[in-house]
Amino acid sequence: VQVSDEELAERKKNWTKPEPRFKSGWMARYAALATSADTGAVLKYE
Repeated sequence: VQVSDEELAERKKNWTKPEPRFKSGWMARYAALATSADTGAVLKYE
C-alpha cells in the first residue's frame, strides 16, 4: 500500500480512539488488563 506522508499525517490528526465494546464484566476487565498475545495474553495486576 502506498500512502503519502501527508495522507498519513492527516489520518493520524483526525483519528479518535473508539469507545470500548465492553464496559463492564469479565470482557471489560480482560480488555483492560490482558497482556499481548506474544506474552501469553494473561491478566496483569500491576
